[in-house]
Amino acid sequence: MSPLHSRKSLRMRCASLALGLVAASVFTTALASPSMAAPAQTAPSAQTADARTEREIAGLLRHNKGAERVAKDRVRLEPGVEMTVPSSTRAAAGLGDCRPGYACVWQYSNYTGYRLDFYYYGTYDLGNYTVSDGSSWRDKVSSFYNNQTGGAWVVGKDWISEGGGSQLAWIFGGAAPYGTGQLGEADNRADVIQLYP
Repeated sequence: MSPLHSRKSLRMRCASLALGLVAASVFTTALASPSMAAPAQTAPSAQTADARTEREIAGLLRHNKGAERVAKDRVRLEPGVEMTVPSSTRAAAGLGDCRPGYACVWQYSNYTGYRLDFYYYGTYDLGNYTVSDGSSWRDKVSSFYNNQTGGAWVVGKDWISEGGGSQLAWIFGGAAPYGTGQLGEADNRADVIQLYP
């Protein structure tokens, strides 16, 4: 074999090898790329979250007579009282979700779970409101935030039996702006919420 032929053959083999390596690299990158698989994983989880929200809202409307939907994740139970279902598709809830002018209570500690928002001064029996499974809000409050204006108060009260009778006892509360993500001994005891100036 002539030296010229040998060099040409070597160059062709090197070029073939280089093309093969490039093709293998592109194929491997395509298989490992998360961006190619992401749309298939994202769409079903968003659809699942939307379906869950719709089931929760349907439960609230079914169990709270006269309730009406006012947002994707919220229903109005009566004038000045609204309930929000917990979201699994956005950042965790927090006291920042309590709108100005409202006093809010959450089902779980650290401002999570279902939320009840109260706007008008008055006394609200938590037994009148239910979550989507039909269970009462009574003895379900684990955190609260008072975002009313002008130093207005929100107070959680519990029915206490003493001496053959019962009375409402103050267990948590405070003047706006004030709240806590942990109710301690008052956790899951509130029967009544009161708002007053």
